[in-house]
Amino acid sequence: MFSKIIGLLPLLGALALVPLAHAQKSKADNAATLTTSYTWHDGERDQTVWLNPALVAEFSALPGDESAVKRAHPAASAEPGSRGIARIWRVDGPAAERVLREARAANPAGKYSPVFSDGAVDGARKRALPGDIIVNFKPDWTESRINAWASAQGLPIASKLEIGPNIYVLKTDPGLVALETANRIHQSGEVVSAQPNWWVEVTTR
Repeated sequence: MFSKIIGLLPLLGALALVPLAHAQKSKADNAATLTTSYTWHDGERDQTVWLNPALVAEFSALPGDESAVKRAHPAASAEPGSRGIARIWRVDGPAAERVLREARAANPAGKYSPVFSDGAVDGARKRALPGDIIVNFKPDWTESRINAWASAQGLPIASKLEIGPNIYVLKTDPGLVALETANRIHQSGEVVSAQPNWWVEVTTR
């Protein structure tokens, strides 16, 4: 039930990370196969996403602001449909990981993330990690116990979600650290579930 509710939230879009292989990008085919996969936990279900090495996400930049990604890689081009809090940049040629490092150096206050796909092709629905995780604590945990646990984990509480008992948003850095943290907490068995606070591309039929 929890995973179904969370899936409806705009808020959503290892150490169970499971890299399976190196991603490949065909210059001639925009629907190239992606083969580096990662696992995350959606309630009781395991989900798989594929890393897209040709894309990076930049969060919270206003339309008129200078992009740290463009500064790091002037040839970067905005993906169609980039809007809202996220800009998705295509950086074919250099490794996205290097562009992310250089963007962080150019603007340390910015938020950046690798981009993942829900399917194993470049054109599948995109998602990225702006930071934070969503944790469903056990129903018998009191607010004081949750606060103490979050403090011990070094994860400040950002908010409590009014969609069920004991569901909280905890703060993390953006990028893979959010996925790693969510997976670690989920697998600890201390909580009902934990998952990243995904940004998910809105697609139209």
